Amino acid sequence: MTVADYSKRSDYLSNINTRNFIDWLEFKVDSPEPLKYQYYLKKKKRDWSSNCLYDAYKKYLWPYNRNCPAMGKQVSGSGFTESFNYLTKLAEMFRTSVRNEDKELARKCALAMLAWGGVLPHNRKRIEGMGEDVCDYFKQVQKRLNISDVRLGNQDDIIINSGFTKLYFLLVDDLIMYDGRVGAALGLLGRMYAEEKCLEKIPEEIEFSFGSGKTSGSKQHGKNRRDPSKGQYRLPEFTGKPNRHLNDNIKASWLLKGLADRTSSRFAQLLSIGIVN
Repeated sequence: MTVADYSKRSDYLSNINTRNFIDWLEFKVDSPEPLKYQYYLKKKKRDWSSNCLYDAYKKYLWPYNRNCPAMGKQVSGSGFTESFNYLTKLAEMFRTSVRNEDKELARKCALAMLAWGGVLPHNRKRIEGMGEDVCDYFKQVQKRLNISDVRLGNQDDIIINSGFTKLYFLLVDDLIMYDGRVGAALGLLGRMYAEEKCLEKIPEEIEFSFGSGKTSGSKQHGKNRRDPSKGQYRLPEFTGKPNRHLNDNIKASWLLKGLADRTSSRFAQLLSIGIVN
């Protein structure tokens, strides 16, 4: 059987490979047994490390300084809570503008999100090119990507890249941002799980594709720096494969929602007070 046989969320989450991975991941979220990882931040010129997923969340770093149409002023920050508060306000305004067919405001919100994510240059023309149809497009996507109803399969008329996944994140409840970094992180977790369980390969249900990124696309020393593949455990790249990208976005959203709904880790406390959703 393949992932296509589990095209519905309920089928995917009840699959044995998915269930086993969620069990493993839930233990690793803030387990005393560390899930260590480290890498070098080129722009900051320093090392970054974490010993579990909760520790990685606490050390979240994404500096921004942008004009926010939702607040009508310049906003800046770098930590998780600052970004969460900013994006929550932006999502509220974006959804309202799409629902009310306020085309100009919808464009401003979309461009603000793309600027926050550092993916504006290649996507500005796409947003502006939608013209009078901008709200209609996002209304349709909002409906079609509802993670309770969406199915895996070909979705050729939905734009997907590292910028538009951020826009869909604002519009659709529980749909995650699935860009190159997120895909690489999920792929790494799938690989670590397969290694720890001594599997022959990464199960297809938890095989997540990665994006090459701006710097790693040059493939330093012949290897993409974001590629989490190692030895027999190979992972695909989603660049140039929009259906792969979108289906992994949906699959990852199902997976993480399934984990969030059952976790008793420290993340559960954040969910209960609305720090994350």
